[in-house]
Amino acid sequence: MLKILFSLTLLAAPAAAQTDFSALAISLDEIKAAAAADATQVKPEKVKLKMPLVSKGERDNYVAQSSMFRPVGELRTAAIDYKVGPYGKMKYAVEELVTCNYVPMKEAYEGGKPNGMTRKFKCRDAKGKEFKVKYGESNGELMTETAASWIFTGIGVYADRMYPVRVNCPDCPSDPFKSERDPGSWKQGQQAVIEDKLGERIEYAANSGIGFDDFHLIQNRVEAEALAGIAMLLGNTDNKAENQALGCEKKDLSIEGGQTVCRKPVVYLQDMGVSFGGRSIYHNRRMHYRKWKNERVWDNPEACIMRLNVVRTSSLREADKTGRDMHQIGEQARQLMISRLSLLTHQQLVDIFNAARAPQRGPEHSAEDWADLFLAKVDKLRRPLGSKTPANFKCPFDIVPPNSYVPPPAPFEQYN
Repeated sequence: MLKILFSLTLLAAPAAAQTDFSALAISLDEIKAAAAADATQVKPEKVKLKMPLVSKGERDNYVAQSSMFRPVGELRTAAIDYKVGPYGKMKYAVEELVTCNYVPMKEAYEGGKPNGMTRKFKCRDAKGKEFKVKYGESNGELMTETAASWIFTGIGVYADRMYPVRVNCPDCPSDPFKSERDPGSWKQGQQAVIEDKLGERIEYAANSGIGFDDFHLIQNRVEAEALAGIAMLLGNTDNKAENQALGCEKKDLSIEGGQTVCRKPVVYLQDMGVSFGGRSIYHNRRMHYRKWKNERVWDNPEACIMRLNVVRTSSLREADKTGRDMHQIGEQARQLMISRLSLLTHQQLVDIFNAARAPQRGPEHSAEDWADLFLAKVDKLRRPLGSKTPANFKCPFDIVPPNSYVPPPAPFEQYN
């Protein structure tokens, strides 16, 4: 404004005349004040970008370009102190007492109720920030999701952030996932987990996610096989499409042509709630030491075909749409899994399983036991045939090709 006034004054003066600045009646203090106001203009409000629903074709293009592992150069695994937590900036300390107020379901969720079967609700802190709380002190799903996400963070697999805390909620119902009829009855200070999303999900329909049977679209075959291999190693049987996500970190969102787009899409295992266990009727058990110990890593170690219970919620079945064996991994994927999973030390794994509260899960085993078992599973990847594994062992394929699935022979039938 000061510049405009000054310019107009000069234009109004005769060309040959000398401008009399004193006639402008602007004091030095006014000039300083105007300059300060000009230098401290109001900054534009930071806009939070949101991904809209995309077409199925656009989504498939994102899937094709997606990554599953962070570059090695971005990892700081050796420096992570898991007693504190795996994230550079921990929003909530391990077992921190977090106080918040209940957000009614009709306000928190479209349709007035949350998805899925895991007990959860939305809560709002004193600063107005809303977050998702998963609860249930005997809920093994909270343990498995915490352990998996912390392990993934260390080895560079994309994952949501999970914070094992305790929650005070003065106006919460006793069991808010089931009923809102008794506000104020929440057991104060009970164990819970706060979930913080990786970023924006890329979807063509609400909760569409991505099943393993769509992994054939991914151009990076090595990472696709390795991510499927990690799901099998950890016994993740509840792997329906909505439990894996195609997403975008906030830093990779931008505006192009008036539309929010993702510069670097990623695929990650969003919900690992049924993991670290072994076979049961409908699913693997959750965080069950003996079941996971007894579950084999390989169905066919010579062919590098891994083992995973196939249940009604599986998208990781026999063959994908190209005929590729979905339980088989190639040598490059095996080496990627070994190199990444071996980044975690025994002490880090102990701290992870302690933070995840695994020792509280019956039948009870120490965090040291869980760390030993985890490393034993990794050794099965390294030596598929145990002590008889040749030094030069390699999987039959570098990358598993289409039409690799061979159905098992029909069971022998006796005829009278």
